[in-house]
Order: sequence, then C-alpha cells, then structure tokens
Amino acid sequence: MTVPEGLSHSGNPEPSFVCRGQSRIEVFGKALSPRRRGRSFPEADSDIMKTALMRPSVRVFLVLAMLSCAVLRAQNVTSTTEMERQVFEWTNQERAKISAPPLKWSDRLAVAARLHSDEMAQHKDLSHQVQGEPVFTERLAERGARFSAAAENVGYGDEAEDLQSGWMHSPPHRANLLNPAYTEMGVGIVRSGDRLWATEDFATALQGSSDEFEQALVREISTRRTARKLAPLKATVSPALRQAACSGETSPKAAYAALPNRNMHAYAFNFTTPKADELPQVLVNRVLELPGGGYSLGACFSPGSGGMATYRALVLLYQ
Repeated sequence: MTVPEGLSHSGNPEPSFVCRGQSRIEVFGKALSPRRRGRSFPEADSDIMKTALMRPSVRVFLVLAMLSCAVLRAQNVTSTTEMERQVFEWTNQERAKISAPPLKWSDRLAVAARLHSDEMAQHKDLSHQVQGEPVFTERLAERGARFSAAAENVGYGDEAEDLQSGWMHSPPHRANLLNPAYTEMGVGIVRSGDRLWATEDFATALQGSSDEFEQALVREISTRRTARKLAPLKATVSPALRQAACSGETSPKAAYAALPNRNMHAYAFNFTTPKADELPQVLVNRVLELPGGGYSLGACFSPGSGGMATYRALVLLYQ
C-alpha cells in the first residue's frame, strides 16, 4: 500500500513482511501464542510450555522457528539506499517506453530528498512543505542544485514497489516522472518503523558555469549560420559584457560598451535563458540576416526567485 501526496489516508498499513507479532508454534498439537510485550502465557498453557521446553527436540524446534523467522524478516528488508536506486532505475525504464530521455542521478537532489523524507517521517506529515521548511525549490537550491524547472513527488508505503506503483497510477505524479523536460533526478527514502517515507525530486539542470554557457552560445550561433550556409561570424567573449550580465543589468544599451568601433552598425540584446539553444527569435533573425561581421557576448549565472535559476546574456552584433 502506498499513499502519494494529495491523498488522505487513515488506519494502519498492512504488515510488509511475515512473522511480525503473528508467529505461532505448535507444541504437542496445541497452538501456543508466543510471549507478547506486557502479556504472559495463560496459566493453563504455562505448565505445558515448561514441560515442552525440557525436551531437547522441542528446544531445537523453537530455536529453529525463531531463527527462520529472523532470516525471513532479513530477506524481506532492503536498504533504503538500494530502494532509492531501484526507484531511479524503474523511472528510467518507464521513460524509455515513451522515448523520453533518461534522467541522470543527482547527488544534490538526493540529499535534498532524503532530508525532506526525514522531516516528513519525524512530523508524520505527508507534505511538500513541512512546518519550518522553505518551499521545495528553495530546498533543492540550498543543496547546491542549479535548475530552471523542477518537480517533486512524495509518498509513503510499505515497499519501494508500492511507492513506484502509487506514483505511476496517479496522473499528476506520473506526469512528473515522465516529463521529457527534466534532466536529473534524486530519490530519498527514510524508514520509520515499518513505513517508508519517500521523496523524489526532478530538475532541468542548467548547463554549467558562465564560461561554459558562453561557449555554448558561440557554438549555437555558429551552428545556425552553418545550417544556412552562411559565413561564420567572428566571436569575442567580453569580460565587460559578463560583468554587466552579473550585475543584473536589464537594458540592452549596456552591450554597446563592447562595440569595437563607434561607427559600426550594431544590434544589442539583453535576455535570460536557461539553455543556449533557446534564443530570442529576434536575435536569431539578426544572426541569420548579417552577411558578415562579428559579435561580442557575455553571460552570467542568474539566481531567480524561489530557488529557480537561469542565465543572463548580453550579445552585441556588428558589421
């Protein structure tokens, strides 16, 4: 049994393995319940038990019964770390069925997920925001995750299979699992008694450092011109434009500081984007219209509200 976030649940979960307070031992054809906390065997049964325990064969039977129960219990318990990886693998198997790209495992998301699962277990509260916690995107950012989009599923159940099945049979949770826009995933499972509290976080990760993003922009512009059989433009990465981007400047006029010659005809752009291949259409049009020339650019990682993030870029085309 599993309960995903958004569904209420009352009552106790079913036992997830046998032998938990339910074993019975046959002694001379009489069923005797094992001793339970705060309760002794009835007097009518105590003499039979004492007599039975004096016989070696019965002592061996009882020891074997207890050992077999312990072994059975151990065989049915999987470490939560293994469960987390199982859920991750199952999710990519489901994504493969619809040709969605596989997710990469993120240690940062996994740490955030485990911490949240622990909070839910301690408070016995199935929620995306336990009392005293920030919103989930801020929780992810606090662990060092850098992303432009994110989603989260939470739930509790007896086994990892139950959790996965519950999420897959719930349309909104299934949509998060299979969304092709997400690139990374982290899973955190915490055991509290016989219940597993679980969180899985998904994110569209940013492409890297500001340097890496600038180089990705250069490659993207080159690729678009090559596809149109246009001559390459000379690219210059400008520290001044990166500084302007990092300052949070939103005006395209700031880009004119990188113009090599004041008499040159130029077009300035200032925009935000999480991916180098998602450029403003007006910039793409200008890139493809220029017969030749060059451009300067600078970009900077730009934290957004609620833990979300993107890049700010300034581009100056000239001829």
